[in-house]
Amino acid sequence: MEPVSAATGAMGSVLGKLGALFADGHEVSNGDVESLKAELQAVHAFLKATSQAEDPGERGRRWMKEARELSYDVEDALDKFMLHSRDGSGAADNDSDGFSEKMSAWLSEAAARRRTGQEISDAISRAGGAEAEDPRRDCSLYRETGEPVGVDGPAAQLIRMVDGGGKQLDLEVVSMVGCGGLGKTTLARRVYDTMGQQFECRAFVSVSRRPHVVAILSDIRSQLGYEYAQSLTEDAKSLLDSISNFLQDKRYFIIVDDVWDVQTWDILKGAFPKGNFGSRIITTTRIHEVAKSCCASCGGRVYTVSPLSAIDSERLFFKLVFNSGEQCPSHLKRVSDKILQKCGGLPLAIIAISGLLIANTHEDQWEQVYSSIRHGLGSNPAVERTMRILLLGYFDLTPCLKSCLLYLSVFPEGCAVKKERLVMRWIAEGFIPEEHGHTLYESGERCFNELIDRNLIQPGEINKFGEVESCRVHGIIFDFLVSMSNQDNFVTLLGVPGVNPEPGNKVRRLSLQGDSEIPADLILCKARSLSVFGHCVKMPSLWKSRHLHILDLVCSGKVEDQHLAEIGGLFHLKYLRLKSKVGKLPQQIAELQSLESLEICESNATTEIPPAINQLTRLVRLVVHDETILPDEIGGLKALQVLRGINVNTQSTNFVRQLCLLSNLRELSTSFINYYAGDNWKENQEEMVNSICRLGKANLHVLHITINEGADEIFEESWCPAPLSLRELVVEVGVVSTVPRWIGSLVNLQRLAVLMWEVGEEDVVILGSLPDLRHLSLTALAAGSKEGRLRVAQSHGFPSLISFQIGGEECALGLVFEAGSMPKLQNLELEFDAEETSSVTDGEFDFGIKHLPCLTSTSVRSTCDESIRPTLEAAMERCIKDHPNHPTLIWTK
Repeated sequence: MEPVSAATGAMGSVLGKLGALFADGHEVSNGDVESLKAELQAVHAFLKATSQAEDPGERGRRWMKEARELSYDVEDALDKFMLHSRDGSGAADNDSDGFSEKMSAWLSEAAARRRTGQEISDAISRAGGAEAEDPRRDCSLYRETGEPVGVDGPAAQLIRMVDGGGKQLDLEVVSMVGCGGLGKTTLARRVYDTMGQQFECRAFVSVSRRPHVVAILSDIRSQLGYEYAQSLTEDAKSLLDSISNFLQDKRYFIIVDDVWDVQTWDILKGAFPKGNFGSRIITTTRIHEVAKSCCASCGGRVYTVSPLSAIDSERLFFKLVFNSGEQCPSHLKRVSDKILQKCGGLPLAIIAISGLLIANTHEDQWEQVYSSIRHGLGSNPAVERTMRILLLGYFDLTPCLKSCLLYLSVFPEGCAVKKERLVMRWIAEGFIPEEHGHTLYESGERCFNELIDRNLIQPGEINKFGEVESCRVHGIIFDFLVSMSNQDNFVTLLGVPGVNPEPGNKVRRLSLQGDSEIPADLILCKARSLSVFGHCVKMPSLWKSRHLHILDLVCSGKVEDQHLAEIGGLFHLKYLRLKSKVGKLPQQIAELQSLESLEICESNATTEIPPAINQLTRLVRLVVHDETILPDEIGGLKALQVLRGINVNTQSTNFVRQLCLLSNLRELSTSFINYYAGDNWKENQEEMVNSICRLGKANLHVLHITINEGADEIFEESWCPAPLSLRELVVEVGVVSTVPRWIGSLVNLQRLAVLMWEVGEEDVVILGSLPDLRHLSLTALAAGSKEGRLRVAQSHGFPSLISFQIGGEECALGLVFEAGSMPKLQNLELEFDAEETSSVTDGEFDFGIKHLPCLTSTSVRSTCDESIRPTLEAAMERCIKDHPNHPTLIWTK
């Protein structure tokens, strides 16, 4: 079944359900079903085609919106009819006549929509499928700014990377990556102009989203000064050959700007021979995957372009607005701060907005400009063009990714959104397609990572294993998403300044923010999701919102027991998230037979979950907090895959004992917090270890344990048989003296994070023997000493380790890597106290990094006095310089 999307609404889902309705032999006219399905298939095809046009015109947009609304209405009615058929209540039989009448009405409407869709599709085709104008070509957005601001530092870094001290003779590629509007092209041009004269020949070309490869290659050849006979039949292959032959014995410098896909780069790179003359290539792109691909063939490096600092943003803005370096007038300071915050350090946005304010010192007009940024599309031509440049990549996204990105408009601006929350909501909305061999969550996670890879969302919190756990959306991009969502009735926002829903709209996804009131003319009965972010919001009746798939009340402090009394009527609810004063979930929760995810967030009150939860046969994810009390009987949740937040010491012994019955459990997060402990704490502790070991013989892949004290005692329990199915083990808060021996038998373990007092030789032996361990994080107070450095040798193993994090804020790091150790390690993160570590390493800070053959990145975080910092930095720079790979050195705070 095709997923729901912002482009086609629920049309794909409806077609699948109509097929099921026909196959199941329901009491409806098969002829009507087949006719309706045929008409809607045609509408679906036209929706897909029209959605691919960047500007389908006003009539096209209106038709698409109406067709999507039809799809949602049809699906709602189909769901209701099929639900009554399944529950055997007889309501479906009683409603069959009314349903047949609806079918006839839908058939007439679908036929009309199909005819209009055909006309619009034909009109778009007659327009010749002309390529949309690239908004980057709009010169008004690139007006002369004089000397670029904030470029000197990044340009110097790039020049050092490109130059390599003049010693690197092999061809090297440096790929610049960053979101649209960051000034990648300006920066590349600065480096090109600064270094270009050092090379025999050079070229600077732009690729763009829809590249004409032959034209690009012709441009390269022309700029290189290659004299050739004109030919009318030259193709890409002949151009590649001629350029490659010309450059074969030359030192060249090429800038390939604005690369959008790996396939185009794979063609273009064929023009550039590798040689050993010290040639250099710089590419720029918005997409991390493309940047890595550009570097892969030549062992190059990726340079991530950062936004302007707050100081440089102000300098550029005031320079453009006041045509000098003068300070901002005091009465404009507040609104200028708001504008710059919205621009978020993007030079393009600052340049575009400043163009609306030149020589203007009226505060009310500045406020109007700020308001026009917030209102998004259609509010101001310069603002709209800027948004379209920043989001050029949006138009190349698949329907699934477009829907996932637009969906972020549900959340308040500037909100950090957890990956898991977002992915589970995408799944509940029906956006994520099923893929053979992957769970829906894995597919949703790939969508999340791709949006980050394309720089359309910004990474937030990073976990111990380098994975992004949350994201944010840049202010101007967020305004674009809000504008698009509002325009297409994808999300209805209340309580957001400047955003007003169209009167009479059928609300599909409702986001209540601030102290918003719900207008009387909004139709809420068709809402599929309700998200409450304000603390003063009046809760709408759940009884009137029977089509809800998502109920997210995490930010509402006014939700109490009585507000959930009607929850049993939400038969389609898949995702429920609460942070509230609810003392006990109602028994009616058993009626939520579609519920897949239930989350009770941290609050100041105890929340009790009733035994009725065992009747939720589709529940796959249950997340609670320390003070949540679960029922004694839990074994009925046979579908449960994720159970998180269980405090062993607040639960009954029978509950802990029954955990081992959850044979499909893949992830368990539990805590041993002693200040909650009752008389049964010791028995609970033993039963929990026993349950984990039994689950470890089945499907348990991820185990997170939080221990506030007595970690050694817990890990000295009889972990027998060892949980061999584990792939990830994280021990948080609790500190262990040594790595438990049973961990050495976890042959499937890929990721491990442990807190230790001191890492010793025996610990290294145990950990090095793990055949599949890829990510290791050891937070410790010490690792080796002056009398005996902790030496990691080839004999210790670590055959699969690619990422290693060791140390801590107060750590004396006496670690030394010997030749041949950790043969596949790529990323190394060191954290230590510089003074303590200096005494252990005789002031040299030599960790043997040069012996790690595959190292590409080293991150250092150190607590140190300013007196010792120069010595530390010089030592680390020397280690990096001596390494044959010249890995990237990152200083973190």
